[in-house]
Amino acid sequence: MTDWLELTLEVMRDRSHASWKFLDDEELLTALAARRAVAAYLPGAALATRDLVLLRLAVSPEGRVALLDEAGAPVPGPPVEEFVEELLAELRTCAAVGPEELVGPPWLPVPEIVEAARRPEEDSRVVYAYRGDDTVLAAAFARDLGMPLTAHRVDGWVVVATGFGPERVLAGPPRRFTGGYPFAVLDRRGERRVFLWAASAKESDLRVAADHQPRLVPAPPDGADAAAVDLAAWLADPADPAEAPERPEGMTDEQHRVLLGWRGAHRVGTDFLREVSAAFGLPPVAAELVESRPGDPQPEGGTVLRPAATGTQFVAEAMAGLDDEEPTGRTPWAALERLLWRHPGAAVGLGILELLVAALLAVSVLAGDGHWWRWVLAAVFALGGLAHLVEAVLRIRRRGGVRPG
Repeated sequence: MTDWLELTLEVMRDRSHASWKFLDDEELLTALAARRAVAAYLPGAALATRDLVLLRLAVSPEGRVALLDEAGAPVPGPPVEEFVEELLAELRTCAAVGPEELVGPPWLPVPEIVEAARRPEEDSRVVYAYRGDDTVLAAAFARDLGMPLTAHRVDGWVVVATGFGPERVLAGPPRRFTGGYPFAVLDRRGERRVFLWAASAKESDLRVAADHQPRLVPAPPDGADAAAVDLAAWLADPADPAEAPERPEGMTDEQHRVLLGWRGAHRVGTDFLREVSAAFGLPPVAAELVESRPGDPQPEGGTVLRPAATGTQFVAEAMAGLDDEEPTGRTPWAALERLLWRHPGAAVGLGILELLVAALLAVSVLAGDGHWWRWVLAAVFALGGLAHLVEAVLRIRRRGGVRPG
């Protein structure tokens, strides 16, 4: 008995470049049935990408597509490359296998067609979340993505939501020096949901990637025997490995239990991001935002962050979201931050002092009385002084004066 593997393609509907009408499901299924191929498919509307169809084929370990023999049993047929190329040529369209491999007739502008078809529609949204109490990093997200974002500060988290149908997403977690950890991504495109988690900037620390995909529609050809019908059903929802993965280091028992509960489960996908994000400590507003649809009421208390045209504008918009709650913690650094929060005037003085020290260090180096490391110290004092000074001035303006301790 053949141990079948699965191959998933994104078949493009747009055939206007070939002067043909859009590809419909019936035409695709007719072409597959004529070849007696065992398959499963899903209209792209379920993934907020109506201009493509997901097609999943059964492939032998030798790379041959599963076709029905005369008795209706699945057997290895032609090489998958040959089968796919002939199918696409007949349909006068193109396809994508994975994120980068594109297949199609040479007369079609394949990259252009695929890029347009993959562009998500309005029934999609991405939410980013990180531990913290300010929106400086969120403002950087808006700048990097070139789109407005809405930030919510809840229970020690900053939750940042895109608009509906975002055309760009962050390439990965924040860089090591910008902070923002733990960092989570909740991504919903139609009925497809993805949860990503990075405990810290170190790749050796806990990283999680979990998803919930809608089930495909089995499409066994007429005359298929029980084995072929079962194979098509398996293609519609490939089973997870029988052996459950062990709990990774850094993951709690509760997090592991919740993730295992979704392995191979035929459950309503709307609960996936709610349950998983809650297990990782995210506030409920994160799942509420990502599960909302265009026209739904949005959670109150969000701050709109627009892409900054200049560096000055970026700093101003980021600092405008500065949290004015008293810092907590028992470390010496936390005690200093608490003192400066209570006495913004002292923070102004500290900032000016740090800038003076930076200036003196720079002068000493320019006079030839110093080493390169003084430049480093000068930069550290200058950045620290500017941060304390700007933060204190904004805090004083917000409070209308210096708040007494």
